[in-house]
Amino acid sequence: MCSLPDRGRTPAASVPRADPPVWRLLVDEPLPGAVNMARDHALAALARPGTGTLRFYRWSPATLSMGRNEPVTPGYRQLLRRHPEMGVVRRPTGGRAVLHDREVTYSVVLPVRVFGGLRPAYGKINEGLVEGLRRLGVDAARATGGPGRARNPEAGPCFLEPARGEVVVRGRKLVGSAQARIGGAILQHGSLLLVADQEALFSGGHGERRGPAGCGDGVAREPRRAITLAELGEVPPWNRLVAELAAGFEHVVAGRWSRGSLTGSERALAAKLEKRYGSREWTWRR
Repeated sequence: MCSLPDRGRTPAASVPRADPPVWRLLVDEPLPGAVNMARDHALAALARPGTGTLRFYRWSPATLSMGRNEPVTPGYRQLLRRHPEMGVVRRPTGGRAVLHDREVTYSVVLPVRVFGGLRPAYGKINEGLVEGLRRLGVDAARATGGPGRARNPEAGPCFLEPARGEVVVRGRKLVGSAQARIGGAILQHGSLLLVADQEALFSGGHGERRGPAGCGDGVAREPRRAITLAELGEVPPWNRLVAELAAGFEHVVAGRWSRGSLTGSERALAAKLEKRYGSREWTWRR
């Protein structure tokens, strides 16, 4: 997904920190793209002060998700024509395209003030992902090199290369994430690759590797392949993946944790938002 927080927002140092929230863990069955995006949006729109939500989910069918302001490239259209069974959705967050197939998607919703702003929250959430992956025996880390700002939406697929702070193994991206501020809450969600390594996106006309901020240098290069858990060893069962990743967050992020479900108001708003995320007007707006 690959969207870093906007440097133009309020500096973290000037945002008062709030008390640690009470955290709710949600685990969903595989759902269509419009339903998944509507649920994430509803969770953020209805977030209450002093509370946070960590959600894990999958997609059915396999779905191409595009960033909020990302143009629909000819390569993406070709991919969807080749795979008419595939879904497509546009996210509420920025960043670039991800193919959701045989992966785990997480989302985190929390008040903006909890970690002192968007950028500190991005780092803390990725720290939780790294801790959870290490509990699974994966030697994950946060990237120290690469661009430090969000790339141009036209820079090609999300997993083309890691940006600073993203979750990598052996210098190759394992998790791609994106953020948005919705009301008084931060929504960050991202994709952890299990088996599919996004090659279908790279074959769709994005062979040119771009530099920071999406500035192509005109030199065609092979994209640096993402890495998957399957490449690193056996992929753990879904229940263990969720348990260890959640434990990683709980270890890194202060607060009281409990398993929960969507409230009635969250379900109602998600049902309304599903119409938006399933509409052609929203999906093909760029």
